Amino acid sequence: MTPYEDKTLKDSLQEEKQKLKNMSIKDRLWYIWEYYKIPILSIMAALALIGSIGSAMYQNRFETALSCFILNSRPGSDTDLLSSYFDQDFRQYAGLDENVKIDVDSSMSLTFDESAMSELTYASLAKVTAVISTKDLDIMIGNPETAAHYGSMGGFADLKELLPADVYDKVKDRLYMSTNEETGETAATGIFIGETDFCDRTGLIMEEPVLSVVSNSTRTDTCLKLIRYILEL
Repeated sequence: MTPYEDKTLKDSLQEEKQKLKNMSIKDRLWYIWEYYKIPILSIMAALALIGSIGSAMYQNRFETALSCFILNSRPGSDTDLLSSYFDQDFRQYAGLDENVKIDVDSSMSLTFDESAMSELTYASLAKVTAVISTKDLDIMIGNPETAAHYGSMGGFADLKELLPADVYDKVKDRLYMSTNEETGETAATGIFIGETDFCDRTGLIMEEPVLSVVSNSTRTDTCLKLIRYILEL
């Protein structure tokens, strides 16, 4: 065997340590990256994968009580208001346990004018479609254009049938009506909530916000609680 082959792991580590000791900080960084980047990257990838799996497992422990998309909004000066409105105030109002999730996404802006669409718009449309198709979305709050688009496709529940009589009586004059393109039937598929304090309390800037309940929502009881909460009923 050659002297190199006779070296133990301890000897090799000692040599590496001595090499690094005699280098400048810049040279050390270059040397470590040049000779050890593959194991470093492998460890980083493994840690990222473990973190992702751990996060998914942790999140899956919690049942979702409500999922809401707020579309075409802009954040105001206080970005913490939205979280406080839903995750603290509404949670307490609805009597929801701390171990259930309230998912609220206000990051997307949609347009249905093809000449104005961007890659981001297409991605947002795809996300909305996917979440609705998997029955993971309950409430959508957007502008009248958004309400018209999804309402015409039968994407929203008819509030005349869904709302209890006392709630319907309070909102009957501010219902958003849309016509289903397939059946030709007109239904109350949204509630104008611009006259409430929703925008002030969430810190969102919106024009003519309309709240709709997704037609295939499996959590309509919580949806009705949110409607009562927003309308202060």
